[in-house]
Amino acid sequence: MNADRLWTRGILALGIVLLLVPFTVRVFAGEPLVPGSESYGHLRIAGIIAGEGFLDHDPAMPERALPWNVFHVLLAGFILLLGDVTAGLLAPFLLGIGTLWCLFQATRRWNLSKEVARGVQAVFVLSPLFVDAFAQVTPRSLELFMLMLFLVLIAPGEHSRVLRLLCATLIAALASTFGIVQAAVFIIMPAVARSLRRGVHQSALISCVVAFIVLITLTLPSYLQEESPAFGQQLPVIRVVSDFGAPSGLSLFAWLLAFVGLISLWHLKRRYYAAMLASSLALVVALFAPDALVVAQVLVAFLAGYALAFFAQMRWLFDDIKTLTLFVLVCGLLFSTLAHAVAISQGPPQQGMMQAALKIRDDLPKATVILSNPDDGFLFAYWTGAQVHLDGWLEKTPGVNERWQSAQAIWHAQDIARVRPLLFKEGIGALVITEEMRKGKVWELPEQDLLFLLRNYETFKNVYHSDSVDIWAVKQPGAT
Repeated sequence: MNADRLWTRGILALGIVLLLVPFTVRVFAGEPLVPGSESYGHLRIAGIIAGEGFLDHDPAMPERALPWNVFHVLLAGFILLLGDVTAGLLAPFLLGIGTLWCLFQATRRWNLSKEVARGVQAVFVLSPLFVDAFAQVTPRSLELFMLMLFLVLIAPGEHSRVLRLLCATLIAALASTFGIVQAAVFIIMPAVARSLRRGVHQSALISCVVAFIVLITLTLPSYLQEESPAFGQQLPVIRVVSDFGAPSGLSLFAWLLAFVGLISLWHLKRRYYAAMLASSLALVVALFAPDALVVAQVLVAFLAGYALAFFAQMRWLFDDIKTLTLFVLVCGLLFSTLAHAVAISQGPPQQGMMQAALKIRDDLPKATVILSNPDDGFLFAYWTGAQVHLDGWLEKTPGVNERWQSAQAIWHAQDIARVRPLLFKEGIGALVITEEMRKGKVWELPEQDLLFLLRNYETFKNVYHSDSVDIWAVKQPGAT
């Protein structure tokens, strides 16, 4: 077996192992197998498509529109064949394997040197976003797959050119529905690729036009209807670096290597002006826009891979220092990725949360509106089929700021006479209070604000209690 084939199999095996870490840990811990709260939001929507077809509005929040999403359509197909849980595990995993295949093909078809290609492949797999995208149910998995496949299809080559360009145009159209950033990438990428390699046929620019049409007719109108939440905002850089606590992001080592790679390539700026300008702007945008993380995953992998190859090939005064430097860099990437994989494994949902949701489904009226921490809203909407006051899709929620303010007014109410009208106005029939909320996420003291008012048994009734979560039913006027 030659060294190239051994390397390819090793990277593939490493990717599979990293993706199986969350599943394996959750199996032995006895937790629900599909990790991530948002995963259950996508599974619920895809399940609706599989069972009822396309709906105009979200049953969990009737005021919210349900725009067409290619990821939900794909996931619905898996659900029809395999069921919710198996689809939630298998669909992103298969997309991950497909993305790795595209990665190997792209590095070969774009004629990267062996050292650079290996660096790119290593950085791509040793990324927290790789695990985040393909170990959970998220549209980022399909976005990454489409982006890498697009790079393969527009690569120089005469074989099946027409078919490849038709497929590339279709992918550009579908991927542009994910958001403005994604549409912009597919508008710009063919032109940048053509400036890099003359072998990229000019007909590939058709995909630019198609992506622009989709942006204007579908993506932009949907974006303009979104409402930006005026709360819970973090510093932009913190939201894209996993080592700083970002729920999904890239390793700090990868970001630093990417900038090193960009600097080491800067001497080519006159020859590849468009590519260097686009890469520089994309890196800056990605640092401040979490929506651009999928693009950053690919761009950072290529630039950081070049940086690793640059360090490996440059002359060092002492070879041992070079070896140690490369070892530290690779270990930094690996540990950052493993830490994120473990965090996903130990994150939501837990068994207690599922039991609490099933209690609501079985004992409370179907029309109950549930107030919980926004991220937990995905779980309760999925397991109960009930409406939720808030979930993690804040930008897509109409009147999100008013909803947030009413939720905060309830959590921090100090007068039962004031909290009752709020609960009845919003139609809230159940309150979900988790251990995290009690220990700093909402309250700092054991009997602070609403926690003290829960003693009022004329208004509240505890219907479920565990160490991790409590469910309080809101009694309607006249109820006993």
